Amino acid sequence: MTRRSARPPLLLSLSLSALALAACGGGSDPVTPTVDCDGVTVTTLAVGGHAIVDPTASNGCLRLPAADPAGAEYLVVAYSANGQETTNGVKGSFSLRGVTDDFAALRGTTEPSPRLAAFQPPAEPESFHQMLRARDRALSRSPAAQLGRYRAPRALVPPTVGSTRDFEVCKTTSCTSFVTVAATAQYVGGRVALYLDDSVPSGGLSGADITGFGDLFDQQLYGFDTTAFGRESDVDGNGIVAVLLTDQVNALSPNCETTGQIIVGYFFGLDLLPGQAHSNDGEVFYGLVPDPSKPICAAKARVLDLLPPTLIHEFQHMISFNRHVLLGGGAAEETWLNEGLSHYAEELGGRQANNASCTANNCLDQFAAGNLLNAYDYLTAPEVTYLVEPGTSGGTLRERGANWLFVRWLADQSPTDTLLGTDITRRLLGADQAGGLSATGGAAVVAAAQLFQPGITFTTLAGQFHLANGGEAATGFTEPSGRLRFKSWNLAVAFDQVFPGPYPLFPDSTDGPGYASAGTLRGGSGTYVRVVQPGDADAVALSLSVENAVAVQPHYAVLRIR
Repeated sequence: MTRRSARPPLLLSLSLSALALAACGGGSDPVTPTVDCDGVTVTTLAVGGHAIVDPTASNGCLRLPAADPAGAEYLVVAYSANGQETTNGVKGSFSLRGVTDDFAALRGTTEPSPRLAAFQPPAEPESFHQMLRARDRALSRSPAAQLGRYRAPRALVPPTVGSTRDFEVCKTTSCTSFVTVAATAQYVGGRVALYLDDSVPSGGLSGADITGFGDLFDQQLYGFDTTAFGRESDVDGNGIVAVLLTDQVNALSPNCETTGQIIVGYFFGLDLLPGQAHSNDGEVFYGLVPDPSKPICAAKARVLDLLPPTLIHEFQHMISFNRHVLLGGGAAEETWLNEGLSHYAEELGGRQANNASCTANNCLDQFAAGNLLNAYDYLTAPEVTYLVEPGTSGGTLRERGANWLFVRWLADQSPTDTLLGTDITRRLLGADQAGGLSATGGAAVVAAAQLFQPGITFTTLAGQFHLANGGEAATGFTEPSGRLRFKSWNLAVAFDQVFPGPYPLFPDSTDGPGYASAGTLRGGSGTYVRVVQPGDADAVALSLSVENAVAVQPHYAVLRIR
């Protein structure tokens, strides 16, 4: 799991948000076909109403009616409804144009939107974790995984404090070579055993540090994860999850003092396939240790701050591998949803852990602040960021922000547990199914969503998610379904504490005629625009043209704000 070098403290509120929408100019317009919306049904909405429109069935058009004397305002998102991961990702160039509904000619073009900035490559730590999730998916399809499902566990007993064992640990971020680490059990509880590498730098974790960390996982974090996602496997038959704390994890980030990013810990599905080369034949996590020679990224206080949210994050990955692969007999969960759930696990830790167990007596800050930072980054530029990232993506922090934000919104739709959403998360992993869950990605999301809206599709869910992102910024806005707001966060207030200022989503704004924007629709994400009609203004038509439309699955999501 990757962490930034620093973050400001937060005092987080848990109510609904309210902040005015802001506007910016549209993007430049490529050559597009003449707009022709003859015969397309007008989308008429009451204030607070929303609709999902398929442009492939409407000649690319979205038609909005003429405004009444008080005027009207709509939030429109042109988005990709693709919810399944592919190796290289789903994307397609788009052109979006606005005209009056008499189809008059466009009046020139506008300046390029700042949202269309170059897509930045991921830093190495994100690439490492994305590589592990891709390897997990490849391993889940291998004959070894098929054999591992039916392999009887060895009759082992839990370790005891002072017992020793060897572990094979990734030597590089490609994890194609391994190093053997000798370690001693320093803590053994009912659910976890903490091992410390016998050759870690001096001046590191004290016995009290290890006991505090072990008690936090054993007595709190373990229960939070298993309640929300289901039980882990027990392939070694000892009833214990092992955590190895070693400077071999530190060695995976040799430049952390200059880059400000470090691999804090990880889980690798190979360990749950007994007998395979380099497998540790059991449930194992890996974490870094303090290193006085690296005071920026591996100071003792920083390690103690980062390890607990890392462990609850990686434990979800372990549970997921069990539910999908060992029990479900299918592929490992798609990375975008797997990461979204693990970042959601961090939030669950922040909401439920005893503050006395956490840094500065503030668990929500310690566990959840990173998710807010990542989500803020995503909402500053949703168009250039995948929600459903490619299998080859490095897993940027901005993508992780999108992943967490989607899972958080989905959990908010729970009819029985709107704060924690554990009924939704358990469905996402098939936690109550004896045979696990074979569905992954968008298919798993749709299966879980039947709890609150039978018959719903990923297309509708993705559209409602994007409208919720925009709805968070609408002053005084309410809508009858309750699905277009985040119920568990006051995101505007929380973001303001991270980066003081307005809500970070700034849609383009237009009254219709003369609007032109162009860019790329990426899997699950979209481009946002406000259509603001003055009193008695003419009807408006928007025209969307998308390359690779069959894969991208373009749609409009439209919400009437006033």
